[in-house]
Formats: sequence, C-alpha cells, structure tokens
Amino acid sequence: MLTFAMLMVTAVAASGGVTKISLRSTVRVTTDAPITLAMVGQIEGDQSELLADLVIGELFKGEAGHWQSFSASDLRDLLENESAVHSGSVVIEGAGVSVRKMDSTRTVADELSAEPANDIEVQLAGRVVRSHVERWVRDRYQIGDDLLRMSFRSNDNEFLSTPTESRLVEIREISKRGRTAIRVIVLENLEVAAEQALVFDVEIFRSVLIARQRVNRGKVLDASHIMTERRWVSPEDQSVSSEDALGMALSRTINAGQLIQEQHIELPLVIRRGDIVTAKSISGSVIVTVRGRAKANARLREIVEIESMNGENVFRAQATGKGKAVIIRDGGLS
Repeated sequence: MLTFAMLMVTAVAASGGVTKISLRSTVRVTTDAPITLAMVGQIEGDQSELLADLVIGELFKGEAGHWQSFSASDLRDLLENESAVHSGSVVIEGAGVSVRKMDSTRTVADELSAEPANDIEVQLAGRVVRSHVERWVRDRYQIGDDLLRMSFRSNDNEFLSTPTESRLVEIREISKRGRTAIRVIVLENLEVAAEQALVFDVEIFRSVLIARQRVNRGKVLDASHIMTERRWVSPEDQSVSSEDALGMALSRTINAGQLIQEQHIELPLVIRRGDIVTAKSISGSVIVTVRGRAKANARLREIVEIESMNGENVFRAQATGKGKAVIIRDGGLS
C-alpha cells in the first residue's frame, strides 16, 4: 500500500475533474529522500496537490546505483488501491519510468562509469550538445546508418555548441506532434549547468517507393507503376516496400513522383454489390460450383453474402478474385 509524505484533504481527490500525470522517461534521485510521484512526472489537474506528495517507494526497491523501471500500468494499479485518490479521473501519459537511486556523495566521475538508460547519454571526450541530440534522434527514429540532417533555429546554435566533457546530458521528448521537440539538460556535479527546449525538423536520406506516373484510386499496382529512389524524407514518411505494394489497390490517387505509404494502399476490390459471383464449395475431392449475386462490395479475402440466382438462399463466401469466391460453412471455408 502506498504511503503519503503529507496527508492532503481527501475532498480534493473526490472531485470530478481530470488530473493528468505526464511520466518522465528517466529520473535520478538521492537515496536519502523518499521517491514521490512529483519526482517522476508532471502533474496537472484537480488532484495535483494530493498526488504530488504521494510516496511511491513500493514501485522502486532497487539498490543505489542501479536503474529500475516501472510501467504506467504498475502506477495505475497502485493508484486504484488508494482510497484517498479518485483514480477514475486520473489520466497517465507515457509508457513508464526508469529510476536510479544515487548516493549524494557520488561524483560526476562515478556517474560516468555507470551504464546510461533510456534517453540519458553520457559524454564522450570532445562532444558538444549537438552530438548528443543527433544520437538521440537516430535512436528515436531508428535511423541506423542512413544520412541524417536536422534543421535547428538560428538562436539554438550557441546552446548546441555547449561542451559536455565530464558532464551528464539528459534528453527527453516533450512533443510527438509535427516538428521534433525535446528538452536537453546538461548536468555538472549533479547540478543543472545548461537547459533548453529545442524544436527542429529531421530528414533522412533513404530508399523510398514512389509512383512512376499518376495512378488513379482503385488501380491495382504492378511493376510499371512504381520505382525505388533515394530521397530526403521525414522519419514519419515511411514508404512501403515494393513487395508489399505489388498487387494492392490504391486508396487514393497518387501523382507521379509521390511517395507510396502504407495508408495509400489496400486490398483490391474484387466483388461489387450486384455482381454475379462464381462460388465454389469444396468437400474433399468434390467441388461444386454455384452462381449467385453479391449483396455487398468485397475486397480480396473479405467475407461477402451471396444470394442464389433463384433468390431462395443466401450463403457466405470469401472473395478469392475478380467475381470469384469460396463458400464458407459453419466450420470455416468449405
């Protein structure tokens, strides 16, 4: 059961307003202080004062000098067991937190010898802040060895050139919408030496699938429609492979030179409502073919209802091609 560092008025917890907890990805604390919820996340809302002083020691029982992680669901479980907390109105953002207890007598040199976790990076000789940011971007977007370029604001150049020798650098993402946004904290002797929020664009030079020509919506892609080309693209612009695209239909019209992405393709429409469909019923080595009229549209491998030509029966079948299907019986495909 969680304990409170300070007992707050329980009426606050009973209020109906929403309280949001934004979990930090990594946190360092000293061993002589209790770990409270305010240390591992930013709290906003009606229950913020109540939750800020909530001691969450049960979530972290590791020894000093070691990292230990707990998930948002772990925190949710403990909040639900607290009668003073109205857990139903608490929203938790973030997957989890990695916490490290540090002895207050440790030096920066001691910290440099420890293995970093998640988005904390330890300075290597001769580095500046920009080097750490590039490494974080590569890890965040899984860029690998592809060429990378970042477009920073001109007033960020001085901070990006901040030396980080014998210092710790912490980077955490503060926004996942639009441009990349992070907060960078440079620590020296466990005190903040420099801190700044950075907002910038990221581009990667990689192979992508593009349209050779204008291709209309609904067209089934073949090799004549697509080609692979290396381009500068946003990490969010993930094109599909040619293997995944071939034989798929476009969900929207694509112009010549445009990237083909996952949201642009779908299984082709092979049966339309009212079409005459040839459906096969297979039982062992016996194949019976019947004809009927489709009662709805169906894409490849989708299930569709088919009405017999005399209108007396309706059966379900799986679309297998243009105007073709396999009848489904109670146990599955016939």
